[in-house]
Amino acid sequence: MSGPTPRLHGISVLLVDDDEDDLALLLALLTQAGARVTAVSTVEAALREFEKAVPDVVVSDLVMKGHDGFTLIRRIRRSTADGKRKIPCIAISAFVGTDRQLKQVLAEGFTEFLAKPVHDRIVDIVMGLVAQTREA
Repeated sequence: MSGPTPRLHGISVLLVDDDEDDLALLLALLTQAGARVTAVSTVEAALREFEKAVPDVVVSDLVMKGHDGFTLIRRIRRSTADGKRKIPCIAISAFVGTDRQLKQVLAEGFTEFLAKPVHDRIVDIVMGLVAQTREA
């Protein structure tokens, strides 16, 4: 007898964060929920992975060493792989910003912004965005 299907079964996630602890925690949470997760710690690695296999969702920290999450989203949105699909992209950050900063995050192309810690809601947010994308 098999148990219930994990909530994120069949969903691929590209996870980008240069904080090893946050990356490991989010990787574990998303994987336990059934997602296929590619976890990387740099924008450059994320872009390579994105070109190899376009994910259903991207989850990226905004503030990282080297290039930041804004560089990543700009490159994704210019990519032919993103095309008309407009892959849901979630920005995460420990720095809770003002309404103006939130508007910038969304204007740059992110679908959603979450202030860290996000471990208690990341699975629900990913599931909701994928459901919206599949309905569209």
